[in-house]
Amino acid sequence: MAAITVVILITLDQLTKGLVERLLTGGESLIVIPGFFQIKMSLNTGAAWGFLSGTSWGIHILSLLSLFMSLLIIYWLKDTKDKKSRIVLCLILAGSLGNLIDRVRVGAVTDFLMFNFGSWYFPSFNFADMCITIGAGLLILFLLIDKKFLHSLFRIDPELGSLGDDDETS
Repeated sequence: MAAITVVILITLDQLTKGLVERLLTGGESLIVIPGFFQIKMSLNTGAAWGFLSGTSWGIHILSLLSLFMSLLIIYWLKDTKDKKSRIVLCLILAGSLGNLIDRVRVGAVTDFLMFNFGSWYFPSFNFADMCITIGAGLLILFLLIDKKFLHSLFRIDPELGSLGDDDETS
């Protein structure tokens, strides 16, 4: 079920990016809520909010880091039984892979959702970014309200303080 969820989220991400790439290619924007929300395509060659976008090597480092983290999340996800852990990992994995697909496909991440508050503009983002942000937010929330969440996420035996096997009994 986790694989299906991740594929659906990645598909939604790629469909929305593809739609924006086809409809708003010339720098024009679609005003959704005047003075607050617009859709305008931009290509981000860096990480969040353009971090490392001015470097020629930044995209390669980000792609390798994203691939490594995605593989690590897949490893954690395959053995995780806890529903909250699976939701968090699926969201972060889908967002990471959605943006990685863009980096491989066009050499940059397609961002298009723009919010402004008066003269202040929040950096543009996309559906994959929302998945990562929601997943990270839920991770923090679950860590704050459930002391055992970290243990279930990484299969840590609270008695031993280390990784434990689900099959072993103490």
